[in-house]
Amino acid sequence: MSDLSIPTEGLIFGSILFNDKLISEVELRSKLNNYLTDSIEFHHSFFPMANFYSKEMGNVADLKRFLLVSMSLRPRTALTWAKVWADRLEKNFSSLNQTRVLNLDIGFISLENVILATGKNFSHRVYLDHGIFADLTLFFEDKTFKTFPWTYPDYSNPEFINFFNFIRAFILRKINENNT
Repeated sequence: MSDLSIPTEGLIFGSILFNDKLISEVELRSKLNNYLTDSIEFHHSFFPMANFYSKEMGNVADLKRFLLVSMSLRPRTALTWAKVWADRLEKNFSSLNQTRVLNLDIGFISLENVILATGKNFSHRVYLDHGIFADLTLFFEDKTFKTFPWTYPDYSNPEFINFFNFIRAFILRKINENNT
């Protein structure tokens, strides 16, 4: 028999893709900072899905992308509500502009893994609540995050892996500080 216990906390992050010709970056950042508080940014050049998103969101040259990680530890159950918030924000910006101008993917980084929240079911996704599934994207083993066959190409990129390893080290320090 196992002992039931509450797992360690982690960090919520958002992968933000937006059309900077159709949405104000200042307004977007204001909305993001309301939820992703005390955050740090990660900018990267690897964007293998650019052409796919440009069909819906406009010219590739107008698309900007970055990750925003809230540095406040949260329980794992926060992932569901973060995804609900993100979907509302996407719809808000889209209705104002009559087209999709924002793609906001929400995830959770823990000591053990990186999980993305999605509304799309698939064999490796676990249902959480409110129409949201957990997509296990990376797992931690041998001192680094590692991929699965289904991990998206950008999350498989070494820049992303190094960034998530850095964030994991921060989580570990925060948890240790809170336990002393």
